[in-house]
Amino acid sequence: MEPFPWWSEEHRKLAEDVEKFVEENGYIAAETMWLRKVPWELVKKVGEKRWFGVSVPKEYGGLGLGVTGACIVAEGLAKLGNIGLIYDTTMFGGVHQILEFGSEEQKRRWLPRIAEGEILGAITITEPYVGSDVFSIETRAKLVGNEYIVNGKKRFISNAGIAGIYLAYVRTSDKPEDVAAYKHLTALVIEKGTPGFTIEKINELCGWDGVYNGYLNFEDARVPVENRLGNEGDGWQVAVTGLNFERTLGAASALGGMVDCLRYAVFHARRRVQFGQPTSDYQANQLKIADMMMKLKTARLLVYYTAYLIDSGQSPIIESTATKVLVSEIYKAISDDAIQVMGGDGWTRFYPVEAVFRSSKILEIGAGTNEVLRLLVYRLGLRFMADYLKPPRRVVHEKLGIPVPPPPGKPKIPREQVNENSFLELLAENYRVNPGLYMAREDIKEEMDITDEQLDMVVTSLEEKGLVKVYRDRRGNIRLVRPTYDGLKKAKPSEYYKWYPDWVDKNELF
Repeated sequence: MEPFPWWSEEHRKLAEDVEKFVEENGYIAAETMWLRKVPWELVKKVGEKRWFGVSVPKEYGGLGLGVTGACIVAEGLAKLGNIGLIYDTTMFGGVHQILEFGSEEQKRRWLPRIAEGEILGAITITEPYVGSDVFSIETRAKLVGNEYIVNGKKRFISNAGIAGIYLAYVRTSDKPEDVAAYKHLTALVIEKGTPGFTIEKINELCGWDGVYNGYLNFEDARVPVENRLGNEGDGWQVAVTGLNFERTLGAASALGGMVDCLRYAVFHARRRVQFGQPTSDYQANQLKIADMMMKLKTARLLVYYTAYLIDSGQSPIIESTATKVLVSEIYKAISDDAIQVMGGDGWTRFYPVEAVFRSSKILEIGAGTNEVLRLLVYRLGLRFMADYLKPPRRVVHEKLGIPVPPPPGKPKIPREQVNENSFLELLAENYRVNPGLYMAREDIKEEMDITDEQLDMVVTSLEEKGLVKVYRDRRGNIRLVRPTYDGLKKAKPSEYYKWYPDWVDKNELF
């Protein structure tokens, strides 16, 4: 496992230990995967190394190596089949959320037992009728005395049955003000054996061979109030914080599968002879393998940079979301290319690449579908990257007549000069600088010293005269403005708008 320059010596040592562990336990992993059994022997071994608590501070029985440490273990264990998913699910099915939102008593009650592998974790968000729309969770919890009475269902829950604790997000309020403030959800840690809490069904999946993934049922399940993370109504915040970690760790686990695909593709191509030469000599395979190498390098950089940001105390929602989306697509592409390089052998179960291929699809769905997450990145990007995305102002160069940044110190149009004529002249210049585009309110206010009330009044007057075209938002607010052809004509004479490159023979124009 290639270390990054910002890793500590402890991280580097952990990576070496994980690589050695993977090498020594491949036999056990392959056997349990083939038989589709829970790898309890590996669970015990991982617990003995306290890797389930790799991100847990040492005072709670962990190793204190943060999200970076968790990603290192996830990348390695992914090469050992379903122990990798058991590990991942435990990490984002309680560990991270308990660390961030748990009380001191909760941390001491659960974290040491998780770190040692005594209990596994699960996260329960998805429901039969609620998927990416976490906001609409229907499973309910009502506080009665010192207990929450929970009723509802969850589905697609990994570690279903084998986990000892289940981090459940439940609805605790329908008040419009709570819903509007995202305070209608609450996070509860529900323990295995809770009366009224049962496994409804175990799924048969396309991938994840031997993984317990299923439906949960809650019928008047009684959960002590001391099992609540944070305050009532903090569930949305807990979920969002957990998802940053889940998406990063899930992407880290994909790295292990990518490595397996790459090394088996290279191994096979160097030893498979067709038409008198190894298939690795064919340029088509060389190009595929080169793409796999580049994609793997890129994916690892995304994962460990995002882990570094989280460990630095940041909440990198854009980075973690982008990492999950891009790495999941790289994951599927690499597994597909590996099978293609290996031909029919890659499609058999005697090499692990077909299992990676089948399992890779879920990463594009789990922790938020890639389509939903792309919309999230778009919306958050416009907000958080507003300054970065803002292009420089441009004006018409007095001599060259082309759009250029304004000269230093170019003043705004002073308020006393703001009127319909100066407003039209500004729109006319924008027609030359950004032909075909409207001016936004903020563009106008950047060029002239004008109040919102004054802007609305001038635009409305010009609109009534047919000199401007206006785009309004759903609330009827003026957002964008452009001149009509009559407006352009009134603002400036036709010569103002003419411009030709020097190489054009003006005698050929009319």
